[in-house]
Amino acid sequence: MTKTRKIGYLFLALSLIPLIYAGNFGLQYANIASSYAAKTVCSCVFVSGRGIQSVQAEDLYAVPFATTHIDSAQQLVTANVYGFAQATAIYRPGLGCTLVNGLAAAEIRQQASPLLPALPPDTVALAPLPANVDSLALYRVLDWAFAEPGPKQILRTRAVVVLYRGRLIAERYGAGIDREMPLLGWSMTKSVTNAMIGLLVQSGKLNISQPAPLPEWKNDERRQITLDQLLRMSSGLAFEENYGAPSDATRMLFRQPGAGAYALLSLPRTPPDGEWYYSSGTTNILQEIVRRQFARSADYLAFPHQQLFRKIGMRRAVMEPDASGTYVGSSFMYATALDWAKFGQLYLQDGVWQGERLLPEGWVRYSATETPRSGGQYAAHFWVDHTDKSFPQDALMALGFEAQSITIVPSRELVVVRLGCTPNDDFDRSRLVKDIVAAIK
Repeated sequence: MTKTRKIGYLFLALSLIPLIYAGNFGLQYANIASSYAAKTVCSCVFVSGRGIQSVQAEDLYAVPFATTHIDSAQQLVTANVYGFAQATAIYRPGLGCTLVNGLAAAEIRQQASPLLPALPPDTVALAPLPANVDSLALYRVLDWAFAEPGPKQILRTRAVVVLYRGRLIAERYGAGIDREMPLLGWSMTKSVTNAMIGLLVQSGKLNISQPAPLPEWKNDERRQITLDQLLRMSSGLAFEENYGAPSDATRMLFRQPGAGAYALLSLPRTPPDGEWYYSSGTTNILQEIVRRQFARSADYLAFPHQQLFRKIGMRRAVMEPDASGTYVGSSFMYATALDWAKFGQLYLQDGVWQGERLLPEGWVRYSATETPRSGGQYAAHFWVDHTDKSFPQDALMALGFEAQSITIVPSRELVVVRLGCTPNDDFDRSRLVKDIVAAIK
């Protein structure tokens, strides 16, 4: 082979690198897209009980090129992208839907499952409006929350629930949605992980001031990271929270058998408390820690149901695990709007429900205390807003993608829940809360 020909082959190989990279990137994207579609359709159909037509029309806007097939007999959904990327999600009663990653569907179905008797429908009734509530102003807020400005700004509000002094004073649902339908909270699930940690602190199993009990970290600098720093997203671990492309976050949620196990591999980027960086991986590390406090998987899976959901009347709450059997505590929980409101009410009542202290004394204050370097917006797996002085400064919030929100305002004895399917989070949550506060004189 001549020198000239060798150089020619070299340039040909170099010219193919971008194409190979682009092809690999495209395949990763297609795999994540198919997994997103399979998981979304599975949960919407088998957990929420919605029809496939509305799911395809509304919830798959990010992956319109995916095709899905529902097997009602086997309770699974398969999604395909252009014939070269395919994913499957399976449904299990009490556990919702799980992506089939790394294990066969039959293996996942053989895993432990919490034995949870069915609960009757929620009987909470609308209370008469107190004299200090401006009914016309309140109803105008609800009308605004469900209005659609136009095709360029899609809101799709699905539910708004308002609790005032522990009583239901407002409740409205979108077309095809009702009070018995569990709806996805996305990252509001992170605040439920906060509660699970709190329950274990209350029982003496965990101490947030101590280093995270993770043997995988004991021989490197990560051994210094505390549970408090994980709860505050200030661990310093490198994790790419990007949902517009293949990233740590999208691979963890949609392509890995164990979300927490994947996130545990994250390496330090800064020393602990060196920066604040929002990371879903951090939350799934916390779920991995929670799971390890139980000798049996069945006990772990039953834990949030027995010690939280059922005690406060979250009748339809479903937290979904990954293929390894660990809850995806960053993102995958479904509950009715009333269920989410009851969760907010627990925090409004300082972690006490019907006289029983579920969360440690001071836990809610801790969860609402601003984290340094967060720009006045984050606490401990709850959000705050200390930048807008017209917003209630004592409020703490559970927030999720597509503009899900629980807003807890202790000074007004108020809990506001908004659920929807809003692309780009393009809903003015702040206005909703401010207007409801203004309606209460």
